[in-house]
Amino acid sequence: MRPFAVKTVIMAVLAIALAIPGQAMAAHTPPPPEVVTTMTPFDPNYKYLENGSAYISYIGKGKASVWGETIATRRVDHVGVQLVLQRWTGSEWIDEYTGEKAEMSNSSRSNNTIDNLPVSSGYYYRVKSAHWITYGSTKEDGIRYSSTLLIPD
Repeated sequence: MRPFAVKTVIMAVLAIALAIPGQAMAAHTPPPPEVVTTMTPFDPNYKYLENGSAYISYIGKGKASVWGETIATRRVDHVGVQLVLQRWTGSEWIDEYTGEKAEMSNSSRSNNTIDNLPVSSGYYYRVKSAHWITYGSTKEDGIRYSSTLLIPD
């Protein structure tokens, strides 16, 4: 393709892209401070609670989906996760919805998904997740936070 033709194609693509309206991303609050715990270990003295994670995704029409998982190093008596949807007010995180505890017996994993949670455009959301195991008389637990998500207008 000749240089002039390449430039013409690029200009046409850019013109079309600029003509298509996109989603506005106007936030009602300043962004929250970053708190990243997704890949950090739980207490290094723990023998059985290996990992925990949580995620949030916007599924459209004012609804979000949250997911969390707890992983143990082996089969334990109980392994569980509980998810809390939180919204940033501009100065603090507040709980919007607390899910039921999801617990498995004689397992090394537990996960939970909650769909169709109402969210408001222009606000930041995240998931706070509680993770735990019990094995005999041992109880190990910890908290994780998802990354934040700004809900589009």
